[in-house]
Formats: sequence, C-alpha cells, structure tokens
Amino acid sequence: MNNKTEDFSWILRYNFIKKAALGALTFGIVVYIFTLPIFIKPLYESEIIVYVPLSIISQQLSQQGMGFASDHEIEWYIQLLKSNMLADSLINHFKMGNNNYKERSKLYKLLESRIQIEKTRYSSVSIKVLDGNPNRAAEMALSVVKLGENIKTNLLYPNRLEAMKYAEDLFEQKASEIANLKNNLDSLNKIIPENHVKKSFIYNQTLNNYNLEFQEFISRKNSYERARKDFDSPLPKAYMISAPILSYKPVWPRRGLLSALGIGGYLFVLIVIEIIRRDVRKDAV
Repeated sequence: MNNKTEDFSWILRYNFIKKAALGALTFGIVVYIFTLPIFIKPLYESEIIVYVPLSIISQQLSQQGMGFASDHEIEWYIQLLKSNMLADSLINHFKMGNNNYKERSKLYKLLESRIQIEKTRYSSVSIKVLDGNPNRAAEMALSVVKLGENIKTNLLYPNRLEAMKYAEDLFEQKASEIANLKNNLDSLNKIIPENHVKKSFIYNQTLNNYNLEFQEFISRKNSYERARKDFDSPLPKAYMISAPILSYKPVWPRRGLLSALGIGGYLFVLIVIEIIRRDVRKDAV
C-alpha cells in the first residue's frame, strides 16, 4: 500500500500539477476556439409534439372528433413520417437538391441524421429537427407534420375509395333485386284474381321474400350512405399540442462539454505517458 502511494506521489508534485494545469488550460482553450461558428457550423433544434388521431372516421365521429390512435396506429404514423416519401416531399418543398440519385441518397442520410421522430412515454409523437438556421429548423418541423398529413391522405385515398365503391355495389345489387321482386309482385297482382291474391302461395312467398330483401336493402343503403359520408369527410388531422419554438441557442457543438472532454482526455494521456516514462526509467536503472 505504501509503495503504491510512493509510486503515484508525483501526481501531487508542484511541477506535474503545473504542467497538467497549463496543458489542460491550453488544450481546453484550443478546443473551445476550434468549435467556434467560423470552424464548426452550429445546429439549432426545433421540436413539435403531436397526438395521432383515430384514422377510422366513424369511430372518430362517435367520440366527437376527440379520439386518439392506438399504439399500432401511432407506430404506423411514425413509419410514415420516417419514409422516403416524406423525405422526398421535404427535399422538393425546401428545394434541397435535384433528382440525381447520388445526391438524393446523400440528402436522405442528411435528413435521417437531422430529423428525430419518436413516441413519447405519454403516447404522443415528438418531432425534432436540427438545422443551421433556427427559423428553418422550426419551419421544417412544421412541414414534417403538414406534409405527413398530405401523404397520409393520398396514401389512404385508394383504399377508402374502394371501400366506398364496394358498399355502393352491394347497395345497387340489392336495389336491383328489390326492383325485380317488386315487378314480380305487380305481375302476380295482375294475373291472380283480386279475391284470391292473399290466398295464393306463390304471391305470399314472393311477398315474404320481398319484405326480407327490403330489410337487407335498407341495411345496405345505410351502410353505403355511411361509407359515402366517411369518404367525403376529410381524415382527422394530428393534434399539434406544441408549436415549433425558435431557439437561438445552438445544441451543437456543445463547446463547454467538448472542452471538458478535451481536458479530460489530455490529462488521461498525460498521466499514461508519465507512468510509461517512469517505468522505462526504472527499467533502465
């Protein structure tokens, strides 16, 4: 124990402390200077918090427009915002480049490193954007939400249209069947004497079929009208509970932290070199 104390007692000696202090101070100042904006372009962060609404219109309406998405829908929404479709929309909106494949690929990687989208513990979605211009960072964060809504609408449009057309086809098919049964009843009324109509087996069977099919016709009519109303209604938009705030304090580079890490690294290397130097001196003796 005493040997170890003696071996490392040089750390507390004046000459070493002076050397370490002067070197650390110099190194810290150098790192601080080389992280100035003239050497490293600062990045500013802007964040938006949104809640994802229910995508199913009927459920959204039943909750008076205040429904919130499930975990599955939230994950789908996040994947949509992270998609190349949104990246392309941002690139075109901000005129960040041309259609050159290599340049577009670099822009994808740049946006991926500058835009962070994740689910929070409160089931909301956080959208953070880093940019060299604080105004542009805020504008881009807002554009992620707006362009995401446009992509969502365009992406779901074909399936919504098909669902509405399917309900319309079922309704029209049943309407045609009802019309045929009505014609059959009218024909039977003309053929069968009036005082025998109610006793006619064929007429009663046709009338029963007509009543059953008419109930199904009403059900399909209601389904079609509901599907048509859902299709004509715009999709619920994300609830933006936090507008992008302009921050004029850069989040990168963290000059103080980098300087501290630089000083720590310098001291570590200095101590290691001194230990090696002393060991070599002992071996030589």
